[in-house]
Amino acid sequence: MGVLTAMAVAACSVVGGKAAEEPAFRVVIEDGDFQVRDYDAYAVAEVVVPQDFDGTSRVGFRWLVRYISGANEGKRKIEMTAPVEFQPQGEKIAMTAPVLLSPGGDSGEADGGRLAGDDIRNWSMAFVLPEGYTKETAPTPTNPMVKIRDVTPRRSASVRFGGLLRDRNAEEHRRKLAAWLDERGLEHEGDWRVAGYNPPWTIPQLRRNEVLVSLR
Repeated sequence: MGVLTAMAVAACSVVGGKAAEEPAFRVVIEDGDFQVRDYDAYAVAEVVVPQDFDGTSRVGFRWLVRYISGANEGKRKIEMTAPVEFQPQGEKIAMTAPVLLSPGGDSGEADGGRLAGDDIRNWSMAFVLPEGYTKETAPTPTNPMVKIRDVTPRRSASVRFGGLLRDRNAEEHRRKLAAWLDERGLEHEGDWRVAGYNPPWTIPQLRRNEVLVSLR
């Protein structure tokens, strides 16, 4: 099921309408599926899971949905928003020869990291909290694995793609976004993130997935 399970509580039509409230942003540049956006500050509820992409989507979803469903001090319900974000985290195990020889299995150091690979064993998963919440005002999670974090205003670049949200699909589009930025001389922070906006009943071709990265 992967990340699709994590989107099951979001509201969206089968033909790919807007899933839920999103962080406020302004589009600065638009070029087909590519955008540069200025985001306002927002807060996230986040977990780090020592598993692969699919494992993180399953475990992280359970922890985060319990938090917004009332597993917090005050037992407050929090509305589901979009997107659900994923990001590689922490230490990675050494790559083996089969990974190095597989298509797209290089280190990716030239453009700031990867979003797929058998060596990536830690991912973060985050639910964006509704407008008005901050680290100080959001309910305190009862699960110590769930952390509340403020995201400062930032300029980010994104590329949109449809279909099923998988790490290797995201890696393909990360490379496209990296090349697009390089062609325009735009430097980035290498903090690649994967975002999913739609629940599983949305037609795959009409789903909105994105890869994002902060610009310097």
